[in-house]
Amino acid sequence: MDGEALAGVSDQQQPLLRSRSSSLTDVCAGDDKGGEGAQTVVYASRKQTFMNVLKGNVGPGCLSLPFAFSQAGSLLGPLGFFILSSMAVYNMHLLIQCRERLKVDGRFARTYGEVAGHVLGKSGKPLVDTFIVLTQLGICSVYFSFFGDSFPSEDLFGKDNEIPYAYMAALAFPVVLLLIVPNQVKSLAVFSGMSNLLICSSILWVLVESVRHAVADNFDAVKKLPLCRSEFPLFVGNSVYSLEGIGLVLPIGNSMRSTKEFRKVFFPGIITACTILWLMGTLSYYSFGKISDGSITAELDKRGVASNAWMIVINIFLCAAVLLTYPLQLRPAAEVIAERVLGSPAGTSGPYYGRLALAIFTGGLAIAMGNNLGLMIALIGSGASTMLALILPPLLDILDTTHKCRWPRLCFHASLVTLGAVLACLGVFVSGKALF
Repeated sequence: MDGEALAGVSDQQQPLLRSRSSSLTDVCAGDDKGGEGAQTVVYASRKQTFMNVLKGNVGPGCLSLPFAFSQAGSLLGPLGFFILSSMAVYNMHLLIQCRERLKVDGRFARTYGEVAGHVLGKSGKPLVDTFIVLTQLGICSVYFSFFGDSFPSEDLFGKDNEIPYAYMAALAFPVVLLLIVPNQVKSLAVFSGMSNLLICSSILWVLVESVRHAVADNFDAVKKLPLCRSEFPLFVGNSVYSLEGIGLVLPIGNSMRSTKEFRKVFFPGIITACTILWLMGTLSYYSFGKISDGSITAELDKRGVASNAWMIVINIFLCAAVLLTYPLQLRPAAEVIAERVLGSPAGTSGPYYGRLALAIFTGGLAIAMGNNLGLMIALIGSGASTMLALILPPLLDILDTTHKCRWPRLCFHASLVTLGAVLACLGVFVSGKALF
């Protein structure tokens, strides 16, 4: 898949779809000189890479950030997200550094899992693959939960005819079963494009509505908010869930000619993405105060912030976007399971019945968990996502034998690993206790 195709297909986790394939960029027949049989690698442009970084880090997960910020407080929320996002970006930088050192040492790694394999040995790649599977299946379960929570059945059919959450989540099954039929990544491009458009439109609306409401209310809601709240562990899980770019760094970087070129695009792109996420959480919380729903649009619908017809449109847009993104989010987990369990070739998602079983499992899990979208996101973010984003990268840097880790760097990275582990344990305990 060349740069243009990547720009069309990428979504919040889309570059992971090639995490086990032979290359991020296709090799096209013919070179610049027109020699017969020669081959030329088609590299992504800076613009394409910037968009891939942006789309890879801003997705449906950002809609849970207002709930997350309301669990932390008006001071601890914005400040905590700045710290967590800085840690995540720094860890992405560590992965790039580690990959480059391995390359100099003669060991080429294209993906997060391959870097871990070179550093940790035989257990490295299976370890990362396991956390990717857990993260992706969790995200797919959240998508069913989001659909059940956000679809405006009460607005469409009246309060007396509102469809219960479990039935609403189950109604997503027929659509999902059709969407997971395509076995090729390129076949999913149209789904990704439509999803991107719907999500971007909804995010823009939430930001504009938040500013409008805050100005009209003279920022009175902010003055009544607590600076800090004890539910901070839930904030960590939801925030890390939205910072999913750690698994996308190396695959997107592989699409450019050199790491030097990639760095010039990556850091502006990831800073822009983190700024959008920070604004989503901060503005919504400061404008509307305590947020109790895991989806900001569902919360605003319950409050009657906008006209009934407009909220129906927004929530239907988002439900459609989530369903269209589902097959993209399922594929990384399907690829790993198909290869390791079913014996399928690397980079393929296996037979349809395998994807069908995963869809049934994720949907059943969402129904069993009940209408607890924010808590589900916190549990997933605190567990596998925190391991991938906050714990493993500094640990890999410490254990990497291709460089000498000096004491200041060693102590700093050890503190990052410890902090990540503490936050993960607290988040899993608090969110798990609230759910079960």
